[in-house]
Amino acid sequence: MSEIKLTKVEMRPGGQLLYYVRVNTAAGKVELPIAIMEQGSDASNETKVLQSSLAIAEELEGSIRFHLEAKP
Repeated sequence: MSEIKLTKVEMRPGGQLLYYVRVNTAAGKVELPIAIMEQGSDASNETKVLQSSLAIAEELEGSIRFHLEAKP
């Protein structure tokens, strides 16, 4: 199972928060910067960061599959 760690890095102007999402898997490590708008609580902020991370992962998966299928 992958290990996921969220780290709040900074508060930006306009209520934007920057988080780093670090994922350790058997295949390697990934670190993503994710910027979100303040959601009102730490728990809500972390949920939003995870939702954004999942959306990125799903989009990345689709792009990788497309490129792999396009190879002769």
